Amino acid sequence: MPSLSDILSYLLAAILIFFGLIFLIASALDPIRILPGLSILAVAGLLLYLRHRVEEAKALEERLEAAVIRLARRKGGFISIADVSSELNIPIDTARKLLESLERKGVAFLDFKKIGDEGVEVYRILGVDEES
Repeated sequence: MPSLSDILSYLLAAILIFFGLIFLIASALDPIRILPGLSILAVAGLLLYLRHRVEEAKALEERLEAAVIRLARRKGGFISIADVSSELNIPIDTARKLLESLERKGVAFLDFKKIGDEGVEVYRILGVDEES
């Protein structure tokens, strides 16, 4: 189901397109109105493009989170930032942000015992069985 921000952005784009077209139609009587009409349509197009980019970014983040969980499953439930970075071929900063995002969602948490043993940040992914 679309969120309220999705609905509002599409509604705003529709309103902008409507008024842009009204200005273009009115430019038949007064040619100076073509510039505001095209400008309004350009803003509507930009809004729709940016909305699409946000949706793509969310989908990419969801795919990466799923890949991290699959990787954690293969590694027994524990995963480091370096593991995520090297296995998924993403930068360290992106891997850190990804694991922090999972931590905020309650899917992962820092395992301080493993951190002490290994000397690097190790996350425990909840719902993934630990290897015996």
